[in-house]
Amino acid sequence: MSAPTADAPDALSHLIPSRVARGFFLAVVSGLFFNFLNGAVKELASEMPPLYVAWGRWIGGIVLIVPYLLWRVGPSGMRTRDFKLHFIRGLFHTPGYGLWYEAVVWLPLATMAALGFTGPIFVTLGAVLFLRETVHWRRWLGVATGFVGMLVIVRPGIVEMNPGIIMMLLAVPLIAGSNLIAKVVSGRDKPAVVVLWQSVVGAICFTPLGIWYWQTPTMPQLGLFLAAGFFGTMGYFFITWAYRLLDISALQSITFLAIVWAALMDVMVWGKTADVWTFVGAAIIVAATTYIAHRESRREAVAGGKKK
Repeated sequence: MSAPTADAPDALSHLIPSRVARGFFLAVVSGLFFNFLNGAVKELASEMPPLYVAWGRWIGGIVLIVPYLLWRVGPSGMRTRDFKLHFIRGLFHTPGYGLWYEAVVWLPLATMAALGFTGPIFVTLGAVLFLRETVHWRRWLGVATGFVGMLVIVRPGIVEMNPGIIMMLLAVPLIAGSNLIAKVVSGRDKPAVVVLWQSVVGAICFTPLGIWYWQTPTMPQLGLFLAAGFFGTMGYFFITWAYRLLDISALQSITFLAIVWAALMDVMVWGKTADVWTFVGAAIIVAATTYIAHRESRREAVAGGKKK
């Protein structure tokens, strides 16, 4: 159940023959989309209740993905093979991202990304305990090195604690649980179907909150909701595709690149300049990610493409 699906040809096979390289590439692309999602959500949450924004983001995703799937595969192609797993995932996803949407009001995106780097610890442990993945020492090294980079950025005990930090630390294990279930369901449903049902379950769970906090959005806000839906849908589509190719624990080092995208977004949109320690930590994280990607590609080459 935990192993990735067979390396059958897909849309990227002819451009990136290596399964490992393809998985890492898809994870990087998903990270870029998630960064734009975070930017849109932060902008909306500065004007509207965060939990209302969460509801609108999922509605925006449904508005975009349902017509696409109806056109591409029809109603029959939108069916899931395991609705129970999607529902269980929602039990993790809803409170996790509810806390995350509340935290985005309090924290810069770079700080949120840094705190999110504790996620690979929970994901890697969960992958070993529940998915029975074999995690080689180089992956542990990548996670540990990335965590050190996160500590350099956050500097616990030096940076003032605020409610957003507490919310993020509570949200991360829940989101990690959601990601583990996403790994399992990605072996049963196609990526677009996984994203569809994630959006449907998320919208249903957040509907009572959306009604409670209802505000009539302006046209620019509607545009941001649609943008958030698009960026979130594409981000989850690409990361789910990556889950079909590689063990989830192998992909965790890639998530550390989020600090780079988040810092750039903070500067370009909100005019906030990260201090030198943020870039030192980011350099450590990128070095760890590059090393893991290189070693995984070499291992695949030696094994003739067969996972060990």
